[in-house]
Amino acid sequence: MPRISHLLADFERFRSLPAQRRGYKLEDLLEQAFRQAHFRVIRNAGIASPRQTDLVARYGDTRYLIEAKWEKSPADINVLDTVRSRMGRAASSTVIGVIVSVSGFTETVVDDVRQRRDLGPVLLLGEEELTQALKTPTSLAPLLRLKQEELTTHGRVHLAASPTLSRRSRPFTDLPSSELRLLDIDLKPLPHIRSGGGQAGFVFAQELPDVDWDAGHGSGVALDLPVKLLDEQGIADLLYEFHSMGWSGSEPRWNIQQIRTTWQGIGAREFVDTLSSWKERFEGLEHVHHTEQATYFDTCPGGGFYTITVFISSDASRTTHHCDVSFLLPGIPVDLRPIQHLAEEFDTTAVSYFRPLARRSVTRRRLEVSVPLEVVGYIVSQNDPFPPLPGEQARLPTDWVTGIVVKNPHRAGNGAAAPEDWPQQTDDGEFLVCDLRSHHQLTDLKGAYFLHSWEYAYTSNAAAFKPVADW
Repeated sequence: MPRISHLLADFERFRSLPAQRRGYKLEDLLEQAFRQAHFRVIRNAGIASPRQTDLVARYGDTRYLIEAKWEKSPADINVLDTVRSRMGRAASSTVIGVIVSVSGFTETVVDDVRQRRDLGPVLLLGEEELTQALKTPTSLAPLLRLKQEELTTHGRVHLAASPTLSRRSRPFTDLPSSELRLLDIDLKPLPHIRSGGGQAGFVFAQELPDVDWDAGHGSGVALDLPVKLLDEQGIADLLYEFHSMGWSGSEPRWNIQQIRTTWQGIGAREFVDTLSSWKERFEGLEHVHHTEQATYFDTCPGGGFYTITVFISSDASRTTHHCDVSFLLPGIPVDLRPIQHLAEEFDTTAVSYFRPLARRSVTRRRLEVSVPLEVVGYIVSQNDPFPPLPGEQARLPTDWVTGIVVKNPHRAGNGAAAPEDWPQQTDDGEFLVCDLRSHHQLTDLKGAYFLHSWEYAYTSNAAAFKPVADW
């Protein structure tokens, strides 16, 4: 069996052939791709006898009747009618039509597929999706499932060029805001923390669950989902989906990184609001890179956490070039439907795997000699760490300092030498956002704070870092 890369190379080589030979070669390539994707493939099957069928591919109980076209003109209504005729002759209710057309489809075909779904689902694959399938055949099964779901449930014809994802359009106000507040050194509220730094791919965390901490044997697992987002709005849609599934903690942490400037913050709504105010953020910057990187951290129900890393163009289009969701979980969930829902909702056609971690998920270190810190801000909560006991009178809301923002004592070039196992991703960062080991009231600010310990963990796309301070 040829390697995956050979299929795509052969496809490009066949472009110069006459139309009829191209068509036969396309059938050969599709047969190989479907076989590599673990479909059972039959060439020239008699499923629609006496009409001839290019390919029939079976995956589980579902049969796909496949028509391959490589002509100069887009596939028209005659091609669609031919496929429907063959589907009508098939003695099975689980037959789904598939038209693969290198030259695309006429608008009439797309409209008819959408409006006449009662005649049976017909899925359309254009050149962009074909080349992806030839490059990575294992993407075929999830791609066909996604196309069928879009057609039967939402009445949409899913094509690579169709911007269907932008139709969710959830405003950022649908997202929960943080209960924590950021204050500067003068105790004035801040929407976020702006500091010097670079695109290092890390994010601070207040809570860092240890997915290996379990009574049973074994270790945690990782799962990576590359999701397709069109623009900035898609990021809000993705976070809303996590929230609606109950997969968002109360205080997610995030950062947005330009080439020499970083914005740190807390809360899902605050993240999307800061992300969308890019014009205001860029004012006064000496350098604006053509792409900015955003990293988002949150915890999962039942233990575990995830990071979202996305690259966004720094112009008015706010196009997302790449977005990955990376999970660290205590194990493989018995109920996979939430993860499958995410994959289907956000056009994830790549095959993803749970991978056991080869090392401890969370690394913890404690300093033998405390490092003094220079405070530049506070993280404040009204959640009382000492709630009244039963029968005691409820106390008035009080502001508690649960974290501090400090100058990075180990910043490269002008800080003290970093201790062993200190995350190198923070070398360029101007500030650290520290969790406070011992909380205190805002009215009782301490004269000195010290770096006590730190924890960190790596997902596939980011580092989550939790420095801990004390007084």
